[in-house]
Amino acid sequence: MAVDKEDVTALSVEEVVGKIRGPKQTKVTLAIERGEKAEKQDIEIMRDSIDLSSVKWEDKGNGIIYLRVSFFNDNTWSEFDKAVKEIMLKSPKSIILDLRGNPGGYLDTSVKVAAEWLTKDQGVVVSEKNKDGEVKKYNADEGKHRFVGVKTVILVDEGTASGSEIVTGALQDYGVATVVGKTTFGKGSVQEFEVLPDGSALKITIAEWYTPKDRQINKVGLNPDITVDGDMFVQKDKTTGDKAEDYIDKGMEKALEILKIK
Repeated sequence: MAVDKEDVTALSVEEVVGKIRGPKQTKVTLAIERGEKAEKQDIEIMRDSIDLSSVKWEDKGNGIIYLRVSFFNDNTWSEFDKAVKEIMLKSPKSIILDLRGNPGGYLDTSVKVAAEWLTKDQGVVVSEKNKDGEVKKYNADEGKHRFVGVKTVILVDEGTASGSEIVTGALQDYGVATVVGKTTFGKGSVQEFEVLPDGSALKITIAEWYTPKDRQINKVGLNPDITVDGDMFVQKDKTTGDKAEDYIDKGMEKALEILKIK
């Protein structure tokens, strides 16, 4: 992948986003690879302000609810809370929580989202450990616990990072969700900027996040319970590939298969 012809393959999600961002009404060219044959394609887009919803859900029938969280920003908790209230009116039997491509965001929101599947006294959602060995724990009493006992499959991929890894790790460790997809990104660090005398700044890692079972997230990622081999999305025959409907979602297919078996 490249941004304005600069290779960004080795960069973190946050660094790539930083290069894509820019002044409104300016153009940026993205070089991407699509499909199993990894065909390269340049896409030119116009930068602009877009109000994006971070939460959406869909009733898949038979008591199965699809719940997508794209990132954890200022509005995510209010959007998530509203979605959960609507979902509960459906008396869900199972949930597919889609965190694929979710780069993370606010820690407190991630903790509250994870706590929806955990009981109030279940304990730690994530631990923050600094270089001196000091530990700060974020507990499950933060949320509203409305999905406790609801069968859940979490969809993850290489773009699942940071806050979404916190949610995944907690629900996987407590055995309340089956994780399907690919090993996650491995962004589990707390960083701050230190301003140098010349006015430049240095980003320093001051702590790292660990799951309830003390699994390291940073630079390691989380392995799924069930791996989806090959591309997550496969283009259907005789389609242009321009619409979501043109692709088979292998992760979704596996999730539905698991929930129908349970």
